[in-house]
Amino acid sequence: MIERINPGPRASQVVVVKGRIETSGIVADLSKRGISEQTQCVLTQLEQWLSQVGAGKENITRIQIWLSDMSNFEAMNAVYDAWVGEQPPARACVGAQLAAPDYLIEIQAFGEL
Repeated sequence: MIERINPGPRASQVVVVKGRIETSGIVADLSKRGISEQTQCVLTQLEQWLSQVGAGKENITRIQIWLSDMSNFEAMNAVYDAWVGEQPPARACVGAQLAAPDYLIEIQAFGEL
């Protein structure tokens, strides 16, 4: 059985299948302007999404981060490192053109219940 959380016309926020968790890409509320604010906003949303399926950041096994500008790497890491805790998941971070010019970061997470 596949459980789709908050499905929309194009994607579900979270999909759970056979104990595996996959999120859609998460971007910040565009009132958040700087990379630190956007990173915190995205990580807060991620925690909220995970809580909807009874999971937390400790359930994340892999995280994918896209940055619109790799010069934001260190500032993003300062927020991420404070958030991630002592059991970090596998992670990749790449530079990419995001869906809107004001988006500075997008995160997708994968995990296990």
